[in-house]
Amino acid sequence: MRLHATLIAALAIAVSANAAAQTPPKEIKIGIGGPLTTTSAGFGVEMRQAVDLAIDERNGAGGLDGTRVTGVAIDDKADAAAGKAVAEAFCKDPAVLGVVGHVNSGVAIATGQVYADCGLAVITPMASNPKVTESGFATIFRLTNRDDRKGPGLARYLMQKMGKKRALVVDDGTAYGVGLADQFVAGFGAGGTVVDRKSVKVGDQDFADFVKAWPKEFDVVFFGGIREGALILKEMRRQGLTQLFSCGDGCWDVKAFIVAAEGAATKGEGVRILSAAPAVGDVPGSAEFAAKYTAKYGPINNYAASSYDSARVLMAAIAEAAKRQKGAPTRADVVAALRGVTFQGIAYAKPVAWTEKGDNKSAVIFVNVVDGDHFRQIDQIGD
Repeated sequence: MRLHATLIAALAIAVSANAAAQTPPKEIKIGIGGPLTTTSAGFGVEMRQAVDLAIDERNGAGGLDGTRVTGVAIDDKADAAAGKAVAEAFCKDPAVLGVVGHVNSGVAIATGQVYADCGLAVITPMASNPKVTESGFATIFRLTNRDDRKGPGLARYLMQKMGKKRALVVDDGTAYGVGLADQFVAGFGAGGTVVDRKSVKVGDQDFADFVKAWPKEFDVVFFGGIREGALILKEMRRQGLTQLFSCGDGCWDVKAFIVAAEGAATKGEGVRILSAAPAVGDVPGSAEFAAKYTAKYGPINNYAASSYDSARVLMAAIAEAAKRQKGAPTRADVVAALRGVTFQGIAYAKPVAWTEKGDNKSAVIFVNVVDGDHFRQIDQIGD
């Protein structure tokens, strides 16, 4: 009789343990960290909207193993200190199993240690400074390409395909702008001459004296930065300078560059602007995504597809981690699943897969001109 009771108790414990192991998490949150205010808000708001769309679609299909996913967006104000506070807030919430963010390289670099300390996976759709993934943190992933591929790649393109020999280089003083400009200078020095290197401040509006002081003998301007690019270009054309204007993907923004330049982008020799993803419609599923996004939020400006894919990759990793654990996964489980994931998204033609450092093997770079009110892709830059 005593043995029978013991067997029943043991069986009850085993059943209870098995049921607990298969219990789905009560709540799953995805953090969205980016600038929802400041001059970088266009990038942050579009990122948040694209992530929200991905979450809505996942919930519409049953969520993650029956659990509803909630997106929690916090404004990092494009500031390193504010970004750390955002990261700490996500870390303190046990329901947050991953983060999509941050936008600005300086913020992504500053928050890396915070996320590593709490074991929280973070995917940045757009922060491109190499230092973001050179930290050695196992928790950081980057969907877009790196500046040490973008800068030299554009420099080679301008020299080899457009015959440019003398570049005037300007940066905006940020980690992103300075880092990209440094990489461009390194690449352009392989066959051309950098005639001068200058810097502006984020938020500057009047560039009349700045442009007037430029040296005369140059055939291309490269700008490493974001919103100031349109104003510099506009001032160039106002002063009668017709040289080609080139910029990294910080200028790949319809509102902040094409609209803000007020027609200057199609004057003189025009522009060459990098984009970190192919044109909408080139990758299967991207046109359908764009239609859904536009219907809900309006026209896409830049990184919506990459942000959407970042959220979907993250949720796929959470689902895989839950499957492996037959229940609620830990943050470490999610990081491990994310490291091994291969995911076909709509931002790039090849599936997302990570290098040891957390960079996306499928990320590519494209060159665009401006046709009226939109960018038009004209070429792809290889390694």
